[in-house]
Amino acid sequence: MAERPSDDQRNSATFGALAMLLLVSAGLLGLVAIVLPQVLWLVVIAICLGLSVVLHYFVWGRWLSAKLHAEDEQQPAQDEKPNRE
Repeated sequence: MAERPSDDQRNSATFGALAMLLLVSAGLLGLVAIVLPQVLWLVVIAICLGLSVVLHYFVWGRWLSAKLHAEDEQQPAQDEKPNRE
């Protein structure tokens, strides 16, 4: 049986496939934009919406992750309070 490729080899192959997909997609989009110039505005709007989603994910995701991490650090400290009986 053949050896399984390492994670680095698989990751580089995946990156190469995605890069080729982006290049082919950009080429086809360029050809469509030459024939139908209005398509370019649709692409610009779609890219702006996508960037706003990515920005929202990073801003809120980072903030919420930091807040949850801080709450996790405070939780054990609250549990260790001495009991007053």
